[in-house]
Amino acid sequence: MTVEECIVEGLTLIANHEWRQAALFFCQAIKLDPSLPEAYQRLGEVLILIGDWDNAQACFGKVIELDPEIPEAYNHLGVVLKHKNFLDEAEECYRQAIEKEPDYFDAFHNLGNCLKWTNRFDEAEVSYLRALALRPDSEKTRFSLATLYLLRGQYNKGWKLYDSRFNWQEKFCMDIPIWQGEALAGRKVLLFYEQGLGDMIQFIRYAKQVAQAATKTTIWIQKPLERLLINMQNDLSVCSSGRNIDPEQFDFACSLFSLPAKFNSEQETFASCIPYIHGDQDVSAKWRKIIDELAGGRCKVGIVWAGNPEHADDQNRSIPFELVSKLFDNSTVFWVSLQVGKEVQDLTPRSQCLFDCSGELVDFAETAGVIDNLDLVISVDTAVAHLAGAMGKKIWLLLPYRSDWRWGLHGEDSPWYPTMQLFRQHKLGDWQGVLERVKNLLRDIV
Repeated sequence: MTVEECIVEGLTLIANHEWRQAALFFCQAIKLDPSLPEAYQRLGEVLILIGDWDNAQACFGKVIELDPEIPEAYNHLGVVLKHKNFLDEAEECYRQAIEKEPDYFDAFHNLGNCLKWTNRFDEAEVSYLRALALRPDSEKTRFSLATLYLLRGQYNKGWKLYDSRFNWQEKFCMDIPIWQGEALAGRKVLLFYEQGLGDMIQFIRYAKQVAQAATKTTIWIQKPLERLLINMQNDLSVCSSGRNIDPEQFDFACSLFSLPAKFNSEQETFASCIPYIHGDQDVSAKWRKIIDELAGGRCKVGIVWAGNPEHADDQNRSIPFELVSKLFDNSTVFWVSLQVGKEVQDLTPRSQCLFDCSGELVDFAETAGVIDNLDLVISVDTAVAHLAGAMGKKIWLLLPYRSDWRWGLHGEDSPWYPTMQLFRQHKLGDWQGVLERVKNLLRDIV
């Protein structure tokens, strides 16, 4: 097999999402011609896809060594360095790519992301706008610019662009007209999900405004939320993602995440409906009997230390269990693990004081039943934090140095959830400092 044939085969495998097999062909191409920059470039790109960041960095470094005039190598090296939190170095790589190709869309977009992460928001906005000038139909850049505006509290500008994210109207793929703000009197509306579980819990507050105007409002949600939300409000119907939707039953459809733009939502209105989610009385009663008996009068605190590992920023938002476990030294607290997923395997002999109910948390209705019986929930930025906030329960949210747009830039309060207190990292990666503040405050209030 020739070098050219190896590269063609590798590109074919990438198109079929067979990334590891593709990497083997690019490695073979390098073996046949160690001086070919394209082979290293392609290998580096596929290594990013499989998450082998160190070797990807080495590949792009080799491309630049062989041919320092290839802008794509600098751009991709910037992507790797940003992922590894070497932000100054990543910025320099993006600027090098733009210097070599002044109309390089991806480099402008990535530079905007990097500048946003370093809190240089005006420069980030300029970079995003330049990217949009080069490619006006870019969904990812419109979405990135929207989150920049929302992060800064510029909600009017942010919601309009947020509504254009990822071309959701085309991806809905159902023969129901998309609601553009028409009068809803006498109409039947389908509100559907398109993002994560925590996002759904946050934005479902807007469904009530549709229900107040329409004759019938149905929410199409993910299965883990169905039992929780099925009794949210009498004039809302709920169906889960596993059920068939009959387009003939609806006059309009709209993503839940487009409703803030439709209602011109501003910060002062975010929390007006709290609480808007309630635990099922029977589920809560079941857990009350279990928890009260085990707690023995101690303060009852739920804990979540890790989010979905598939989340793009999970390496920054989740906390190693060995750090979180230091909180459990407080014997005046009855600790309840609300953690689910493979991270439950983190539990060690040190965590014997932690009540692990993960085997029973089959959906969010069950989790809400547990939360109903707690005095406090301490969580990283994941769906459980949104659930506790939407229920109006006391919640301490542990945030990385660069947190999601919805938590703003500064302060300890959240406009979304009035019972939430934010604990932010003061420097990148400093979970130890965050947990010390949590530990001290918890000791004081207990």
